[in-house]
Amino acid sequence: MAIPNDLKTFSPLPKTYKTGVVTVEVPGYERVEGETIPRRNVKSKDKLINTPKEGINTVHDILKYSSATFGNAKALGARRLIETHIEVKKIKKMVDGKEQEVDKKWQYFELSEYTYTTFVEFEKLALQLGAGLRKLGLQAGDRVHMFAATQYVFDRVVRSRTVY
Repeated sequence: MAIPNDLKTFSPLPKTYKTGVVTVEVPGYERVEGETIPRRNVKSKDKLINTPKEGINTVHDILKYSSATFGNAKALGARRLIETHIEVKKIKKMVDGKEQEVDKKWQYFELSEYTYTTFVEFEKLALQLGAGLRKLGLQAGDRVHMFAATQYVFDRVVRSRTVY
């Protein structure tokens, strides 16, 4: 599958699009017994790349670039927890050197279908959250402690901190 020209409607699939050599030995290093010569991506064999693209230097720049480039393409997917199911099953277990049947609780999660946030929606939410932090009196350099489960809402808050 070729990468389409219209990236705003493109939904990437989890596969490699190019094959072949992807890393090369970095020039200027001598072989040392028991060590390997450092390797880099073939596109940056002569120097390290410090930014993903010219003009993108901050997370906020990435947010703006992604929104402009990918538009209404799906950026984040999430599912809600509908219900937690708990079943008790008998399993065989060694207790004091003897095999016995014991009860074990199994927990299953019933999840909703995926709902998606687009790159444009994600940028808008991050900017709104950043504006809210500003309104609360936070300024550049201030620190915010966040405690959250690993989910897309946490990612929104992280990105919002980059815009105030």
